Amino acid sequence: MIDRLRLSGVAKNQLSNIKRKTGIEHYNIICRHALCLSLANPATPPVEIFDFNGGLEIEWKTFTSGNEILYYNIILIRLLSESKSIDVDNVRLALSQHVHRGLAYLASRVESDLAVALAKNILEVIKK
Repeated sequence: MIDRLRLSGVAKNQLSNIKRKTGIEHYNIICRHALCLSLANPATPPVEIFDFNGGLEIEWKTFTSGNEILYYNIILIRLLSESKSIDVDNVRLALSQHVHRGLAYLASRVESDLAVALAKNILEVIKK
């Protein structure tokens, strides 16, 4: 099982900027949105070697906000859809890759577009 989400120094900076732009107080909420945003993209995230020096860690239970099984299963489904083996290392790697990619998406938005994009994504999820 996953015990924590590790984020690079770049991701930490992106989180700070996104927090400032949106007013969302907690990193775990932004990271959950980043994960879902990345998972919505059918392309496999690029393989990256992350430098975790100067980064941060979020406890798995904090990240999932009590929905550990849901998020774990979402990642498993994505791995299966990509015909990847299911093991702890692949699950951790997929989580990290998707959160980092989602944060890059969010960080690249201009301030006014970011708030609108977050609201639209939330509305789409609610409609489903």
